[in-house]
Amino acid sequence: MTEPHEPTEDEVAARAARADKASRGALAGTLGLEALVVLLLPRALAATDQGLGLTKTLILVAFALVLIAAAGMLRRPRGIAIGSALQVPLLLTGIWLAVMFIVALVFWAVWYRVLVLRRDVVGTPGGLRMLIS
Repeated sequence: MTEPHEPTEDEVAARAARADKASRGALAGTLGLEALVVLLLPRALAATDQGLGLTKTLILVAFALVLIAAAGMLRRPRGIAIGSALQVPLLLTGIWLAVMFIVALVFWAVWYRVLVLRRDVVGTPGGLRMLIS
């Protein structure tokens, strides 16, 4: 049997790069699912007393497109900050449909958990800096 060896600096850097790419992919997938939920929201709003209306429809479609664009921007250094900021408007959709508060909190919990895992594996900063790393 061979003895385990300590990883070299290059191996550690390669693992961190793979973990960074994987975590950004998970965050992009989360934003993609959020966009899908936002696109399904008009159907639910149409059945409420307030109704749907053209303005709400345009806002939701535009927001879904912004979420998709943000998912594509996660490769860039500020992509995580943009995605983190978009969690707020997702939560605000709960003003129109109360169940969206719960859905947004679930997405926020997934977003935060991936960021914590990313911090632990990749070594990004903690605290509020975790949201923009």
